[in-house]
Amino acid sequence: MHRWIMTVGMMGTLLLAAPAPSLAQAEPMKVGVFDPEVLWKQTEIGKKYNQDLSAARDRLQAQIDKKQEDVEAVKSKLRQQQASLSEDRIQEMKKDIITKQTELDRLNEDATKEMKYQLGEVQSRFQEMLVKTIEAFGKEKSFSLILNRGVVDYSAPGIDVSQDLIAKFNEMNKVPPAAGSAKKPGDAAKEPPKN
Repeated sequence: MHRWIMTVGMMGTLLLAAPAPSLAQAEPMKVGVFDPEVLWKQTEIGKKYNQDLSAARDRLQAQIDKKQEDVEAVKSKLRQQQASLSEDRIQEMKKDIITKQTELDRLNEDATKEMKYQLGEVQSRFQEMLVKTIEAFGKEKSFSLILNRGVVDYSAPGIDVSQDLIAKFNEMNKVPPAAGSAKKPGDAAKEPPKN
């Protein structure tokens, strides 16, 4: 109890010692909140990053699915032919199943690591761009404070600046053109036919 009283007493002393702004100098605080999830999903770069991550996930999943099919094919073949195979051939097929299952497990682990790495990379880049955007937007629009909605229990709908931040983010951070997308209209005719 004694420590609490002392702390309250020190706080009171600090408050009394702090310079009070005069009424003429006091500017109203301009506060905004934003939803980072909305910016991730609705900015052009966020959409591009999501597409890239989805494409990587789909590519890795296709490899995993193919390897899973290989494992299942050998298992099915063993079940169907087990009665007519020699014991050596059965053991050989079981060893092949174990090898393919190990490859599948490694592929799963590698895919998980790769996706975590890619996600970390794009989130880090996006966060860096977001911080710069918020800083520029805040200075430009004279905000005193811009808060992440995730750390705010309540905010009036009128102070949400997510849509304005999306526009500013897109203005400051252009999506780089895809490799090979700068083709001229006549270039399509020059491409060899696909068989």
